[in-house]
Amino acid sequence: MATTIESRTASRSLPQPTDLLLVQRGSTPFRATAEEVKAFILSPATAVAIGAIKPGTNLSVDADGTLHAAISGALTYRGAIDPTTTAAPADAAVGDVYLASAGGPALSSWQGLAGEQIAQGDLLLFDGNSWSANAALGPDGAGVIRIQVAAPLSVDESDPAQPLLSVEPATTAAAGVVQLADPLALADGTPGRVVDAAQLQAALATAQPAGDYMPLDLSTLPALP
Repeated sequence: MATTIESRTASRSLPQPTDLLLVQRGSTPFRATAEEVKAFILSPATAVAIGAIKPGTNLSVDADGTLHAAISGALTYRGAIDPTTTAAPADAAVGDVYLASAGGPALSSWQGLAGEQIAQGDLLLFDGNSWSANAALGPDGAGVIRIQVAAPLSVDESDPAQPLLSVEPATTAAAGVVQLADPLALADGTPGRVVDAAQLQAALATAQPAGDYMPLDLSTLPALP
């Protein structure tokens, strides 16, 4: 193959389809164009053989050969963010979803939500042009947005991604959770402990072992008039 010094050192141009290359099969040399060699080496891939491919629908290739796939409708969770104090991510991609870590009006950078009241726990979805709240849930609203509770339940949303649900202790004024009394608590009269039916039955059986009556100490009764 004839190649000038200029083409090898100065221009360093890429091979052209019409360039003539020298190939050898065993001891026999052959001449072939670069296009012919390319067609031989880069035969199309098949279901059973590795080969060359070209990007199709939803696929793209960077200049360095990196292949990317854009899956329509796919969502990518990016973590929690406070839209009331933090600007919308400048590098957001289609399908990016953030969890609102605080409630309040969204900053102006949140195009599509600017000034709107965002609730803690809302899902913020980017469609490539603007943001929306809870659009990731679909038109039927399926999915849990946040946990709403009423007394005696309470919820700690300091971590919106993992809300902590708890139940308040019972009091004489409000319903809540209680703890059963063990024998020691029964003997000591520990405040805040309760007895179940079995414990109550055992206590009554001890108090009236001879039948259906209660012992009565007449000395404690007031004198008759």
